[in-house]
Amino acid sequence: MSPRHPSVRLPVIDLGRCTGCGRCVAACAPRVLSLETGADWRKAAVLHQPEGCTGCSVCALRCPFDAIAMVLPKGSGNGQATPPEGPPAPGRA
Repeated sequence: MSPRHPSVRLPVIDLGRCTGCGRCVAACAPRVLSLETGADWRKAAVLHQPEGCTGCSVCALRCPFDAIAMVLPKGSGNGQATPPEGPPAPGRA
C-alpha cells in the first residue's frame, strides 16, 4: 500500500451521532473502518487504519446520521487542526 498523501482528509466519527449501523463500514473500499463495541455495549464505527484511508469520503456520504466529518489531520501543514470538540458521547471516553 502506498503512503497516504499528507493532505488527505480522514473520517472522524462523532460517537454521539453514530448508531453503529455499519453503512460506512460496508461502503469503505480500502476496509479501514470497522465496528467496535464500547464499554456500554453500543456499536460504533472506528477508523482502525488511518494510513490506508484514501480520503474518498464515501463513508461520510453513506452515513444517514451525519456522524462522519472528513478532516485534515493535525500537523498536515495547512494550519487546520482536528475537528472542533463537542460534548463527549454518553458512555464513551
